[in-house]
Order: sequence, then structure tokens, then C-alpha cells
Amino acid sequence: MKKETPLSKMTLRQCGTFTFILMMLVASLPVKAQFFDRLTNPTISINLTHPPGLGLKINKVAFGHSFGYFSDQIVDAMISDFVGNQVEVINRADLESILGGHNLRLRGFIDKQSAAEISRVVGPCAMIIVKVQRCTAQQDRSFEKEKRRDPKTKQEYIETAYYSKTRAFLKASVQTIDLATGRIFAAQVFEYSPERVTKSYQGYPEPPSKFDVQDVALKMFIGDVHRMYFPWTEMTTLNFYNDKDCGLKLAYQSLKAGDIDHAFELSKQNVETAKQSGVKDKLLGQAYYNLGMCYMIRNDFDMALQTFRESEKYRPGGILTEAIAKCLKARDLTSAMQQIEDRASYEADQAQAAEEKVVQQENANMLKNSDILEMTKSKISKAIIIQKIRNSKCSFDTSTAALSALTKAGVNEDVVMAMMDVK
Repeated sequence: MKKETPLSKMTLRQCGTFTFILMMLVASLPVKAQFFDRLTNPTISINLTHPPGLGLKINKVAFGHSFGYFSDQIVDAMISDFVGNQVEVINRADLESILGGHNLRLRGFIDKQSAAEISRVVGPCAMIIVKVQRCTAQQDRSFEKEKRRDPKTKQEYIETAYYSKTRAFLKASVQTIDLATGRIFAAQVFEYSPERVTKSYQGYPEPPSKFDVQDVALKMFIGDVHRMYFPWTEMTTLNFYNDKDCGLKLAYQSLKAGDIDHAFELSKQNVETAKQSGVKDKLLGQAYYNLGMCYMIRNDFDMALQTFRESEKYRPGGILTEAIAKCLKARDLTSAMQQIEDRASYEADQAQAAEEKVVQQENANMLKNSDILEMTKSKISKAIIIQKIRNSKCSFDTSTAALSALTKAGVNEDVVMAMMDVK
């Protein structure tokens, strides 16, 4: 009689369970392989450049009125940040002086009309208004029983720990008006409440300085505001395969040494070597992946994505999925930055064209020698001509030859004197 084996005694239900477990084990193999790849392969740093939050390219800023306690300190810190990033700054006092010379007044609220008027005087720039809603600090004390160990006797004991805490509260808004276009951005509100703690076992210690903790809040504020006006960099890391086979390790070593171009050329060679030598799909996928990483480092995101898709045919998994996601993000960020650059260039061209048009109109309306000769020929009285000179923008030629020509043409002496008085 045939002897039954343990497997032959398994019920259908047991067979189904066994099959499920086997399938799960097989399915988990790629996951384990990816986990192993992350552990055994190095990472490289990739910088993702984010565009400024407001979508503006800032070359010049002017500060309007600031409101609230601590607002002057905030404005000073912002000015320092702008100057440190090569942005021209017109402070409030200078702005008031410039506007005063053109019979304009800086108000707490700026609408599109006043923005256009100010822009004509100071040129294209961003007007910034800072308002502080809250800037305070509070100090608290507390204590708790703490279990400690004597380093000599190794015995545990209970001791009272005393804490002194200082917390700062800062809430402020920043509003931006793009004077070049008249766009008024909604005020962005920032709120912080950092704290610092001192600890002692001999009674309550001195609390941290209120000014020091306020300074922490200010630095947090300036960091976030910086991202409104300037591009900022986010560093991320991705794996790079460094297998000895097909020269992947040589490409990594070049990349590590900072020779991106050589790493790129080696990675292209590695793909060709892997294709021609008939290696396993795993290694070919890794070669394509490394080449995609080199394209990404060179900011050629379309080619990087195309190469990553080739890698996906041979070596799919979490490492590649993460690289694709970050490549798409980098491409979107670069596109957003380019749009800002293009818009800034277009607006600069528009502003220059508008300025040239104004200059042309002013030149066309400017009173010249020929206009005086025409009015004299038309027998307009000298009083009217002089009044016209006083109320017009003039560009007279008062050289000796020009004065001689005016006199020969019969221009009144008083008119000639009025022409010479024009500065």
C-alpha cells in the first residue's frame, strides 16, 4: 500500500493557505531586494530650487509705513536680508523725501492708482508694508520629581528638578504691492511661539532672556519671509548604484569627486556595456537608473524621465519610483522659475517701452527755439510767449549762433531773456 506523505494529507483549505503564504513570500522578494539596495548603495544629494512664494523677481524694494511694537526691528532685519541678496532698498525716510518732491504722500493704504503714481517716481519695485499684531514674551516656572542614578553607588533616588521657561509670541503680517504692475498681494500672516528652558536641581534657575527668545522668533520670521521673495533650495537624497560590474562604481566615484561630466559619460558607456554583455535585467536597470540620475543632476529632466522609464522595464521598485517623483518635482519647480524670469523680462520690457513713450511725448511737447520763432511770426504778444515759456517744459538752444538767429528773426529781447532764464 502506498504510504501517504504529509502533503497528501493536506486539506483543500490548507493547500490554499500554503499557496497564499508562498505567493506572499515570492511577492516580498522585490521589496526585500529594494531594501537591501538602499542599504548597500550610496546616496547622492540633489538640490531642488523652489521659486519665490510670491512669484516675483525682486530687484528693488521700498518699505512703507510699519505698524506695531517690534515692527522697526523686523523691517531692519528684512532690509539686511534684501541687501545681502543684492536687492536695492529704498527705506521709508528716503521714500518720503522722494515722494515729497513730487507732491505725493505715502499712506498706510495703497491702491492701484497710488501704486502707479509712486512707480512713476521711484521706478519698478515692490512696496512692502509690515504690521505686527503681537510681540510679547512670558516666563513660567515648574518642577517635577525625577528619578536619578548615583554614578558611584549606582543607586537610584528621587530628586526635584526645577524649570524656568521663557516663551516669545510673534504674530506679524507682510503685504506686498508690485508697483510695476499695480498688483496688490494679500497680506501674509506669520505666527511663532518659540520657547527656551533652563533646568536646575538647586532651586529655580534664571529664565532664558526674553530678548534672546524674541530673536529666535525673528529669525524664524525672516527665514519664512525670505522664501516669499527669493528662490530657496531644498536638499534631498537619492540612491546611486555602485556595483563593480559594468563600471557602475567608476561612475559613482567620478560623481563623488565632483566630476559630473565624466560620471555622465561613464554612465552612458555603462548602459551600452550592460546591453551588449547580456547581463541580468537587474544590472541593466541599474545602469539606466544611474544614467537617469546624471541627466537629472544636469537639469535635463525630460531625458532623465525618459531614461528612468527605460530602467523601469528592467528594475522597477521604490528607489526608482522615488527618483521619478523627485525628477517630476524638479522639472515643475524649474518651469515655475522660468515663468517668473520670463514674466519679469516681459514686464521690464513693457516698463521700458512705457517710459520711452513718456519721454517721447515730453520731448514732443517741449518748447523749442522753433516754437518761439513760430509764435513770433504769428505776431503773438511777448507777454503770452513769456507766460508760455514759464508754464512749459523747455529745451532751448541759447548758444551765440542761436541767439543771433533769434534776434535777426525779430524775437523780442524780453522773450530771449526768458528763454535764457530757463534751467
